[in-house]
Amino acid sequence: MDRQKLARILDALGNENSLNIMSVLANGERYGSELAKEVGISRPLLYLHLKKLENAGLVESEIRHFEEPPYTKKFYKAKNFELLLSLNRIREIVNQEENNAANANDGLDREFRY
Repeated sequence: MDRQKLARILDALGNENSLNIMSVLANGERYGSELAKEVGISRPLLYLHLKKLENAGLVESEIRHFEEPPYTKKFYKAKNFELLLSLNRIREIVNQEENNAANANDGLDREFRY
C-alpha cells in the first residue's frame, strides 16, 4: 500500500455516514435509494460518500436494468478488506515512498552526469 492509497481509504472511512454505509453493505448489496433510507441520509449525501468509498476501492457498483420502473438501478456492495494500521506501519509506508523517490532521483542524476 502506498501513501496515496492509505490517505484515500482513511478519508473515505473518516466519517460516521461512511461507516454506517459500510456497516449496511457488510450485510449485502443495496441499491441507492434503499441504502439511503437504511442509513438515514439523503441520496445526494449518500452518493458523495459512495464516490469516496468507490475511489478508495472499498465499494463497487453495478448498474442493472429492469422491465418495470425504475428501469435502471445502481447496486452497491462492499469489497471485503482488512485494515491493520499502526503508527509504525504509517512510518514504513511514508519512508518507503521517500526512499523510492530518492532512488528514482539518484538514477536520473547519474543519467545526466555522464
